[in-house]
Amino acid sequence: MRHRLRSCAGATAAFAVAFTAFGAPAWADPEPNVQERPSIDAQQESATERSASPSSGAPPSPPVADTGDLGEDVEVAPFDEARSREYFAVSPQSLPQETVEKVKQLDGVEAVEVVDAARVDIDGKSTSVLGVDPSDFRNYAPEPSAESDDIWRGIAEGRIALSDEAGKQRNLEVGRNVRIAGANGEVTREVWTHATSGVAGIDALISREVADDLGFPDGNALIVSAPDADLWELKDELEELLGEDASLQLLAEDPDPRPAGAEGEPVDRSTIEDMIAAAESQIGVPYVWGGESLAEGGYDCSGLVQWAFAQTGVSVPRVTHDQWYAGERVDYADARRGDLIFWRSDPTAPDYISHVAIYLGDGKMLEAPRTGLDVRVTDVRLDKMAGVVRVHI
Repeated sequence: MRHRLRSCAGATAAFAVAFTAFGAPAWADPEPNVQERPSIDAQQESATERSASPSSGAPPSPPVADTGDLGEDVEVAPFDEARSREYFAVSPQSLPQETVEKVKQLDGVEAVEVVDAARVDIDGKSTSVLGVDPSDFRNYAPEPSAESDDIWRGIAEGRIALSDEAGKQRNLEVGRNVRIAGANGEVTREVWTHATSGVAGIDALISREVADDLGFPDGNALIVSAPDADLWELKDELEELLGEDASLQLLAEDPDPRPAGAEGEPVDRSTIEDMIAAAESQIGVPYVWGGESLAEGGYDCSGLVQWAFAQTGVSVPRVTHDQWYAGERVDYADARRGDLIFWRSDPTAPDYISHVAIYLGDGKMLEAPRTGLDVRVTDVRLDKMAGVVRVHI
């Protein structure tokens, strides 16, 4: 049995504190694949065949805009070494260098990347953005992006990389210009690529120079790589070092259950049925990127899940990645009504949890699929399914 880190449930709220100057958070999830599907039995057979066949190799790097527009002197350091991402830490203000050095000395920590984090408006939509050093941050990015010099050269010269979900769901095509409004005013930048960062809830990357122009806090966030650390002990140590104003988000997969602390119990069946009824009442409501209420015109996939549970008094995290840790993992064969089904369907970050739906039983599920489609009931899709979670409180 797996249990979420209790800090994850509060990650969105703490992130909101860090980004108060830039508006309320509105997390979103990458575009699911909603094409017509064969029957469940046929999908099971197809999945078995794929698992028995040789791998087709790594996915291609995301496409970029016109590289001929880059200056000849734009250079970035070559891809050095793939770094794991265990924690993302963010503070409302710059982190002292002394604190960063202490984080680097913690047991199990192999590397720490300092970034600038803020919420800014991109073409009028509040968006979570990181200012990064392209030469260093590429080592923490998902493989399809990490190895592409062109992606990081574009960011180094001032372009913006949008996540696959933000770019496609908002129709912000590669090569078009977008307006970015921060604390210091507004700049216009070209959408260089659609490439998910690997940090849940972050929908864009820019250079630290552009972040400075926009008024981001300088060095207020960290990516912590600690592949061999005890994640529970590291969490406690990071919280002590960074202080109560900072928030932590677990990025690593499948931490061991915490030795002590409340594990929670599954949400009772009556409450689950009330949650499903609430979700079903929204059938026909449009998908809206970052949406979490009718006041915003609709929902994205995790926004619908959070809203439906909230109608019953149950609080679940906002980001799909955090909802993945909201309870006990169960096999799909053992899924029951109200369990959450997750997928990894982002081509730019194949290991990223990217979509969630509510299981209804009998091979059916309820979801907010993608831009252009309303909340609806569909057949369960096994392709790229990551797993099933039974929510605990």
